[in-house]
Amino acid sequence: MCGISVVVDIERSGSRGRNDKGRRMLHEELDKSLDAIKHRGPDSRGIWISEDNYVGLGHCRLAIQDLSSDGDQPMHDSANEIHAVVNGEIYDYAVLREKLSREFGYVFKGHSDSELVVALYKHYGLSLFQHLRGEFAFCVYDSRTGMVVAGRDRYGIKPLFWTRVQGRLLLGAEVKAFVALGWQAEWDTHGLVDEAWQFGSGTLFKGVQKVRPGHYLTCTPSGAVETREYWDVEYTDQRHVEQRSEEEMVVGVRTRLLDSIRQRMRADVPVGIYLSGGIDSSVVAGMAHHLQTEAGGGEGLGSQGTAPAAMTCFSVGFDMAGGGDVGRDESATAARTAAWLGVQHHILPVGEAELADKLEQAVYHAEHHNQNLNFVGKFLLSRLVHAHGYRVVLTGEGADEQFAGYPMFLPDAVRGQAEADANSVTAADGAMARLLHQRGSTADDQIPPAVGRELRAIGTARALSAYQLAPECWHPCLPEPRPLETLAAGLSPPAKWNMQHRWHPLHSALYAWTKTHLANSILSCLGDRTEMAHSLEARTPFLDHHLTSYVNGLPPAVKLRHEPSTDTFTEKWILREAARPFVLPELYARQKHAYTAPMLYRVDGPLHRLYCRLFTQASVARLGFLDWNVVNQLPHQAFVQQDPRAMRSLNLCCQWIILSTKFDMPPACC
Repeated sequence: MCGISVVVDIERSGSRGRNDKGRRMLHEELDKSLDAIKHRGPDSRGIWISEDNYVGLGHCRLAIQDLSSDGDQPMHDSANEIHAVVNGEIYDYAVLREKLSREFGYVFKGHSDSELVVALYKHYGLSLFQHLRGEFAFCVYDSRTGMVVAGRDRYGIKPLFWTRVQGRLLLGAEVKAFVALGWQAEWDTHGLVDEAWQFGSGTLFKGVQKVRPGHYLTCTPSGAVETREYWDVEYTDQRHVEQRSEEEMVVGVRTRLLDSIRQRMRADVPVGIYLSGGIDSSVVAGMAHHLQTEAGGGEGLGSQGTAPAAMTCFSVGFDMAGGGDVGRDESATAARTAAWLGVQHHILPVGEAELADKLEQAVYHAEHHNQNLNFVGKFLLSRLVHAHGYRVVLTGEGADEQFAGYPMFLPDAVRGQAEADANSVTAADGAMARLLHQRGSTADDQIPPAVGRELRAIGTARALSAYQLAPECWHPCLPEPRPLETLAAGLSPPAKWNMQHRWHPLHSALYAWTKTHLANSILSCLGDRTEMAHSLEARTPFLDHHLTSYVNGLPPAVKLRHEPSTDTFTEKWILREAARPFVLPELYARQKHAYTAPMLYRVDGPLHRLYCRLFTQASVARLGFLDWNVVNQLPHQAFVQQDPRAMRSLNLCCQWIILSTKFDMPPACC
């Protein structure tokens, strides 16, 4: 896991010169750029610049596989034709390495999985993506053709951004890497008001784009920059008649999930586990424990070549004894799970003072806003894991999106075809089903006609923008917010056709959520950004595409299961069944709770004092896109009246103020 910064002189202007002086200037720029993201790779640093100063590759390394200098980057093939910087982990390393050595005679320099990107591109070109399994973002320069290729993993687990500045193409693992390369941060009001940062390829920063999940970018010698899709989420046609038994499907999920976890347990450093207390992280912990101690395979949690490392889990517990609400503190359940497994367990108590103290740092690392403070808790937990000497953790992110774990998916689950079989949730005939049918049908009236049939077919579209800032809070000079139109525009034509004609409404909902909120929010501020702020690599077994491709082919009825005897629904039913041998039994008898920090806080507490310092008429005016006459009431509504919606809005406003200060941004222009 690492940080990357890349410069491509797409106009070949030679403004910095193609001589030694220009080379030194580019090297200094890249070095300063890497300084901004050095938290991503504290172990070593490397810079490579092509002979004509056309391409500069910068890399800071967090050593996970092959701790020797053979794993340092940038990496090159033996002919010095292919040059690359790689962030992330590639699994099935041994199989791919043997295949490339046997079939092509490729000679590897070391044992780092990152070197696979060079070897695969050398022999497969742009077809290399079909061979990659894992979480990754990389940039390759092919000196034979002069082409630059930058690719990102299928689900967007690893970040990759790009922009154009002064005739140069810049790519980086974080936006802050661009500052030293001549970029000046400015607000993208479309990204803010219309949620383009979450529903499309944009960001909060004008001119800065994401390489979208499952996509790659190419830059030709002529300076032409294009992005293309190499993979997308796919689901079975809703008219397909399932022939497999439930037991066969349960075993299929269990087998693939165990393999995914096995792959992610391998490292040359110790591997820990995030344990929230919910079913998802408990499944990961239980299966990892099984693989390590009971399967007879000698699987260890990292530290390959040594005795298997003791399994250690880490949890956060929200302590709001001083006032406010307590959020969803499941640390006690996590402790019982750890005791049941017989593993080491560390719980980090987090109070309001800790959240307030680290909010500004967490926002700077996230580079985008969040309507609650969950990400600050994750930021603090990652710091604890790092302090215990860990560099890798397994997490439960992605399970809700694959197995339908959120309540908002219920309306779409019951909106299937009338001829669904008797076990299907769409055939439910009880009071709950009728209620959900009603919710689903009345929801259509709230969806603007402009978004088309593909979004009116999924009630989840509303949930994606449910916690937006109230329209009246925006500056009057800004156009009316149109987030759902932005969502519709951000979905590919094939996906929208599938939503209308092929996919079950539940699968359409899962697709929309996976492509937007999961990729651009959850995997960012609750994933890579708050983890890598502390030089910590997180691995997500539930997002292994070998597993997800199988799960996406399962019928909706085994994901959100209707129980006729109780007229209730069980979310993630097939995951629960697949994990039953590995999970604390009490988890099957309790209601699902999301990982959430407290939402409400007391007057004159640490967060109230912080917000009073940040949220002033002058700081709001500096943003340029909020109406002070409206938003000035938010602190009173949030802290005195204890209004959760106002608190969410105030969280957003204060986080924008933090970003404005950290990135020295001028007021937005309407």
